[in-house]
Amino acid sequence: MAITLGTFKLLENGNFSGFLKTLNLTTVIAIIPAVKQSENAPDYRVYAPQSFEVGAGWSQTAKKSGETYLNLKIGAPEFGPNWLRVRLVKREKPAEDGTTHIALWEPRDDR
Repeated sequence: MAITLGTFKLLENGNFSGFLKTLNLTTVIAIIPAVKQSENAPDYRVYAPQSFEVGAGWSQTAKKSGETYLNLKIGAPEFGPNWLRVRLVKREKPAEDGTTHIALWEPRDDR
């Protein structure tokens, strides 16, 4: 089961702007296209307020649907030594508040 942790708007300049919300954290997040330095380099950089870089994102294509999404990796002291990994997926149609994408977290049992 995937859990929604945020909502985002795709802006005209290609950036995403929105909120990331967990039980202990609510913050504004900006996801901005990156200049790739190598093939495996991130396609996007993730920023918190005051332009602190907190993560990166890679464009992916879903195997079943063929839809594109962003695979985000976000780090912060609140998460301890673990990365928060979320998928930024497009809504079927924009919500009433104008959001076009949602950030989904799917817990993994790595045992």
